[in-house]
Amino acid sequence: MVLTAEITIPADTFALGSLFQAYPDAVIEFEPVVPLQSDRGPNLPLVWIGGVEPDAVLTVLSETDGIEVVERLASADGETLFELEWSDELDGMVQPLLDTGGRILTSRGTVEHWEFHLLFDSHVSLSEFNMAVTGNGIPVTLRRLSSSMVQREVGDEESNRSLPPNHRETLLLAYRSGYYDTPRECQLADLAAKEEVSDSALSKRIRRATASLIERTLIVDEDSGTPRR
Repeated sequence: MVLTAEITIPADTFALGSLFQAYPDAVIEFEPVVPLQSDRGPNLPLVWIGGVEPDAVLTVLSETDGIEVVERLASADGETLFELEWSDELDGMVQPLLDTGGRILTSRGTVEHWEFHLLFDSHVSLSEFNMAVTGNGIPVTLRRLSSSMVQREVGDEESNRSLPPNHRETLLLAYRSGYYDTPRECQLADLAAKEEVSDSALSKRIRRATASLIERTLIVDEDSGTPRR
């Protein structure tokens, strides 16, 4: 059994929050199922940022404590895709995630707050994460908590029927192309070129497909014990 927790924290308590101080209209979204560890060390590889000129983002984040490297990858539909790498001194939320094995499924930040959809393998891991983050002076608001378990194999015929065809095709293309490998064998721009869509459009499609897969195969209603539709 695993747990998914939806939490919010104040915008200025996360490393990227420094961008909101200079540009309140900025909007930040992480790629789905963000790996917090790579061969280069702890990182948040891909982040879409809108509402701010790319050069301004580079200037602010390059001077932000906790961020070692900022690289601009692509721009589309008013948003820019950046790759970020943490410095050795991780911020008060990322280190607890690494220590407890937590993973970011989705996240979105605005000047008001950060919204995180997190995955943990047990109540103990979630509790340890919460205690560590609050111990670092970051107030955590739990919006939703769901118990989850794998009800069927992802390749199961019933799962394939229930997952919308366009979502299934997108996830299969990403998987077979090595998008989920560490390190990645295929970048978002490569997938977008194959699908003949913009980077931003494909990123949003992957986010929707990932959320659909999780809801249809993992999330269980705590009262009924059945997958939530």
